[in-house]
Amino acid sequence: MLEGRGRFRPWAAWGRGRPMTVEQYEAAYAPFVASLRRGGHREPLDGWSAELIAAHIVAANDSIADTAERIIAGDRPHYDNASAIDEEGLKVRAADAGGLNGLADEVERSAAHLAAVQASLTDALSRTEIHVVIHSDGELAVDQPMPIGDFIAVHAGAHLASHREQLRALEPACVTEPPQRFDSYELVLLLHNVDAPERDEDETAQLLREHLGFFSQMYRGGYMKVAGPLRGSLSISGIALYQTGSVERTRSLAEDDPLVRAGDLTVEVLAWFTAEDAIRFAQGWGT
Repeated sequence: MLEGRGRFRPWAAWGRGRPMTVEQYEAAYAPFVASLRRGGHREPLDGWSAELIAAHIVAANDSIADTAERIIAGDRPHYDNASAIDEEGLKVRAADAGGLNGLADEVERSAAHLAAVQASLTDALSRTEIHVVIHSDGELAVDQPMPIGDFIAVHAGAHLASHREQLRALEPACVTEPPQRFDSYELVLLLHNVDAPERDEDETAQLLREHLGFFSQMYRGGYMKVAGPLRGSLSISGIALYQTGSVERTRSLAEDDPLVRAGDLTVEVLAWFTAEDAIRFAQGWGT
């Protein structure tokens, strides 16, 4: 999807986008930004450089956000991608950013701005149709009305993904040899027990305090390195990282947790390895 010069024709297949939350916007842009921060992109044989690709995304983010803000203000603007594909303007934008790291910052800024504007659109305003004009490879690829909400979602979805592929094609090969030495740990998954007994608030609070006290004991005894709850999983309550030298020993210790003995949690224990000295643990439980 390279509007300007390139081989991608993203806007030719126009479809409805999927509305995203602010967190989903941040996640969508993360691989693109990470590529810019890594750097080392080669110059293309044909088409835009990494700098111009990034500058284009920034320009498009800002222009689309401006269009949406005008709708919120009561205007009925149209959208034309002419400024977002003007190579001389993109070169100036890239130079002002000071390189790929600066462009990565600008992508994050403009993406956050667009996400915030999208989030402020009411359902009714999100359905407001604007006339969209998209030029790609010197041709008129799109010339039609589209709801602003769908337009933003397509931009942050298919449009961004196509430019991520374009950027990926310019990335240097990245290979790393495996570590010569490893540190070993035991990863304990604390799993919700679907058959957990029902308790009142006081009993639950007391068990939680005993659970945390058990962690403190494991830390002070040198068995456990770190632990904490998880968010977003229906099955896993939290994780703990032990270093006892034995999965069996760790399982025996973890099953002595008051919440496990009470039937609220079960445990799964896995051997886990990482490069030697890759982790430095600060003071935590028991301090």
